[in-house]
Amino acid sequence: MMKIGLKLLLLSAVTLLVSAQWENYQDLPDSYKTHIDKALKEANERFGGLCHVAYEQILPTKFRGSDYFVNVRLMVTTCTKDENKGYGHREECVTKKSKRPMFDCVVCNMVDGGELVDCARLMDLKNRNQIRSMCSVFYPPRDSLALGQ
Repeated sequence: MMKIGLKLLLLSAVTLLVSAQWENYQDLPDSYKTHIDKALKEANERFGGLCHVAYEQILPTKFRGSDYFVNVRLMVTTCTKDENKGYGHREECVTKKSKRPMFDCVVCNMVDGGELVDCARLMDLKNRNQIRSMCSVFYPPRDSLALGQ
């Protein structure tokens, strides 16, 4: 029994260590960036206004075979949008614009075979559960209090 507990503790430590290495967009695996870029495009089109929306942090994410569920938090930055630079994450734009909402985005493949890209303000997450339940690998969204907002 103690061996199992020790193995779980070691696995948890490794998981935390690996996730800490992925705090920066550039450190993420390419398989994550591909899906995060879709979320960035969606959020920039819907929520950015004149300012660029950028990657803030990776949230619970799962890849299982060909199924994927990528959950990411995005922020409105102090940079203005630049059509020449596109919607992707821009390293020079990492300063959050004050008093602007954060966004929670999910990119997943759906049970019916399509792809879902869903972005919402953190305060609106409770209304997204039904939409996100269409993902083939589903994690219910946490409320904004659990996210420290």
